[in-house]
Amino acid sequence: MKFNKVLCLLSWMLMLLLIWAPASADLSQLEGTHGHSTLHELEGTLGHEDTSDPSIICTESGPCLEAQTQVPLRVLPRPFSNLYSEASADPTHIKLTNMPSFHPLYVFARVDVDLNDPTDPKGWYEVGRSQNTAEGWMQAKDLLEWRQALLVSYTHPGSPIEGRHPVLMFTDKNSLSDLIDDFDMASSASSLYQAIESGEVPDTIVSMEPQRFIDITRQFYVLPILQWEQTRIDGDDVRLLQIAAAVPGARGADTLEDENYRQQATTDRGSLLGNDDLNIDIVFVIDTTRSMQPFIDMTKDAVMRVARSFGKETEERVRFGLVTFRDSTDVIPQIGYVSRNWTPEMVRSDALITLLEEEVKATQVGSLDYAEEVFAGVDTALRSNWRDGALRFMFLIGDASSHPKGHPQNVTGKDETELRREADDQQVHITAIHLKDPRAEEDHPIAEAQFSHLARIRGSRDESAYESVNAFDEDDFHTMIDGLSLGLINRLAEEFGEALPDEELAGLREVESVSRQWEAALVEYIGRAATPPKDIIAWVMDRDLINPVDRSLDVRVLVTRDQLSTLAQSLDQVVQALMRAEVTQAQFFEALQSVSGQTMKRPEGISDAPQLADAGLLPAFIQSLPYKSDILSLTDEMFASMTADQRSQLEWSILAKLEQYRTINEQVDAWFRLNETDADSELVYPLHLDYLP
Repeated sequence: MKFNKVLCLLSWMLMLLLIWAPASADLSQLEGTHGHSTLHELEGTLGHEDTSDPSIICTESGPCLEAQTQVPLRVLPRPFSNLYSEASADPTHIKLTNMPSFHPLYVFARVDVDLNDPTDPKGWYEVGRSQNTAEGWMQAKDLLEWRQALLVSYTHPGSPIEGRHPVLMFTDKNSLSDLIDDFDMASSASSLYQAIESGEVPDTIVSMEPQRFIDITRQFYVLPILQWEQTRIDGDDVRLLQIAAAVPGARGADTLEDENYRQQATTDRGSLLGNDDLNIDIVFVIDTTRSMQPFIDMTKDAVMRVARSFGKETEERVRFGLVTFRDSTDVIPQIGYVSRNWTPEMVRSDALITLLEEEVKATQVGSLDYAEEVFAGVDTALRSNWRDGALRFMFLIGDASSHPKGHPQNVTGKDETELRREADDQQVHITAIHLKDPRAEEDHPIAEAQFSHLARIRGSRDESAYESVNAFDEDDFHTMIDGLSLGLINRLAEEFGEALPDEELAGLREVESVSRQWEAALVEYIGRAATPPKDIIAWVMDRDLINPVDRSLDVRVLVTRDQLSTLAQSLDQVVQALMRAEVTQAQFFEALQSVSGQTMKRPEGISDAPQLADAGLLPAFIQSLPYKSDILSLTDEMFASMTADQRSQLEWSILAKLEQYRTINEQVDAWFRLNETDADSELVYPLHLDYLP
């Protein structure tokens, strides 16, 4: 049973025009208008001053708020702007020159602000780095209002040879548009890259994304959207974006005229600049239901062969993990466990062999159906204690599909899409080995779709590290597991001049997915030495200029710890209301009013809300996004018309979001400070739009 997503087409105006919708998405269902829009057109034209602009509320007790959402108003300083002690441009009132460009500031007051002419804004803003204190005044012409905390981030560029090209940043929109209108756009774009490589930077280019990958979840940067325009290339919608660029804690414009920046930006993403700390972690995720014992034994044999081939240098750099999975213990208590992590800390090969030999055994208890809890095994493995900086690989081995989200035996509430997204955020590269039993052909397409998506090679268009073997051909499995594990270790050994002995490689079947997964992981590792461009404003395209089918930019929303916590609490109450309504046969909003009585000032207002988005339960920042989903539009009538299965799927979908929020919150190194003075509650995380309810 495949879950037909209840949660969302994330569709609104700006977001839809930026996110990379799956090919199967029906664009006609998405909201938004085509053509050109400026930031002010997207947000609504502001009045001349606070008293005539009801969309902004400024008081004496904290930052100004957006009236509709009660979210603090923020602005982004332009380069070379000043902070004044008073709302006066007198040079004697300058407190700080050259404010950090595009670093978000809170607004505490607006005086004589007139933004009707975007080319000549007038008035003053009182601003501060935190929500606690105003620090001075800035001119409206030096600031950009940032009403929605939307960012773009660079996508994984793929392999050094076949991957996408870096994002070029144009000085103006016309220069970018002229390139797109060029009859031979690909050839003209190639000429620009060649000129940059030779040091002859074209006048139309101000900067460039580095060749090496910069993962926003590891090296935080800020790319807010200022303007956008939509066009079409070969029948496909693409977006031209005016963006700003900032790196918290860093100053100085990174243009290609700067030789130092140009040199690091053009360094090939396949060049390993020092490998003293290059390590790899390999976690095996193995089905231990009744049919799997022969494959557990063969996996042990493969690890033993890997261990015998280690050189001294390589042995010190490789660690293993082991996770096993079965089925739901709620349904089959005798099966022992759903999933188990046997390695709280990564271990050497000899310890893994001991576990496989002495501890890990297939159960003799049968399951109720053919599907198992594959997703629970992957979910547990993702939470392994990976070593900092290590290349992370997961080998998934199983002979059956997983129970889909919403199935009573699905204990995580997640599916392959959500787990794949979490793996990307954690830089975990999954290879899936599907043991096909000819007697279960009806399950093969389901398992193949799930395994293939989990094993998607990061940075590729549609390639997957999915491998299948006949479950009754043990020699074929031997060859496959050897090719994967020995092939991966050999690539690490080659980095240190310790390639495996010829006798170990003799007869080894080359598995192409090993090379592709290694390349994708190495691109991430090498990217740690690169720095993103900062302190510029430029025009970019959200696709590869030479191969527009390749997406170059993703959209995220910047959330604080407090916002994520509040969202989790609100969704938890929605789940409670769904359960209560199901048990008591009450209407949904009646149940929601009951469970929210202790947390809301006026819970009685819930019953008057036409839909969940209007109930006042969800946090204000959600309301600040031009954002729509089936959950937010839920009404009593919609709930009453749902089948029991649809209600269950909705409940599981929300529970999966809550689990994702918990995982993100626990990742200490995933949260960033926009300013040094920010409290811990104001730390931010670039959240995928798909993570929103």
